[in-house]
Amino acid sequence: MLKRNYKRLLSQHTSLRIGGPAFCWLEPGNFDEVLEVISLANLDNRSLTVVGNGTNLLVHDKGFDGLIMNLGREFDSIEQETGEIVSVGAAAPLAQVVNRCAEFGLRGCEFLSGIPGSFGGSVFMNAGVRDVGDAGVYREIKDIIVDVDVVDLKDKTRKNMKPDEINFGYRSCGLDGKCILGARIRLEKDTTRAVNSRIDSFMKARQWIQELSFPSAGSVFKNPDASTPAGRLIDECGLKGAQAGGAEISRVHANFIVNTGNAMAKDVLELIRLAKGSVKDKFGIELELELKII
Repeated sequence: MLKRNYKRLLSQHTSLRIGGPAFCWLEPGNFDEVLEVISLANLDNRSLTVVGNGTNLLVHDKGFDGLIMNLGREFDSIEQETGEIVSVGAAAPLAQVVNRCAEFGLRGCEFLSGIPGSFGGSVFMNAGVRDVGDAGVYREIKDIIVDVDVVDLKDKTRKNMKPDEINFGYRSCGLDGKCILGARIRLEKDTTRAVNSRIDSFMKARQWIQELSFPSAGSVFKNPDASTPAGRLIDECGLKGAQAGGAEISRVHANFIVNTGNAMAKDVLELIRLAKGSVKDKFGIELELELKII
């Protein structure tokens, strides 16, 4: 039976711990229930948004007057197919994906180590980082995708899409209006020991995140280009530690906004405006949000 919960506070489902109630929170456990959710949204003429673990999300204080779909357990599988292909459900946590692939003796997704959130969210955002062994190499999830299983949120059509059918970009994939159900990735054979060693390297490179101390939603802005990190621009504007209500531009990394205990969405939005305006005035650069706002 389709799980549903009316007026559930979305602060319970975002890493920032911010957000008012959704009209209805739904957790479909299988594909038929996904179709049921889409039908409910169309019947009621309400907006429908898909969320994963809420790690890159800011929800308005007034909440969301629509339906929120969070994929259930049927969508968290991680299965090795023939050879070097792994099938992954959208709801699978990234940490589990990385560790399971290591157990399979397959390398190629270690760069996802330490990135919070679900596999589906990482595909939607085209998650990526610089390689720990070669800073000149930027690894993105699009580079290991074989195909992506999606369903259209309007007409309920299901489609298996190849990478050349998907408009992958920096922190985007062009799949707005669709729900990612899962994907297959192509990796390479290796020893579990060697893969775990690379996982450790990526985890050490991201160890600074543990110093944030407070809830955050990851990077707020996209980097303008490979040589111009958004965090550096914000830092050079002297904004580390800037506060609005219970929100603060992190003293550890200026491209993170943290919730020091009682922050509201309006506080985060005030700091976003401050950072954007300051960087525009000082450098003439228009920062683009990586954070998703609903």
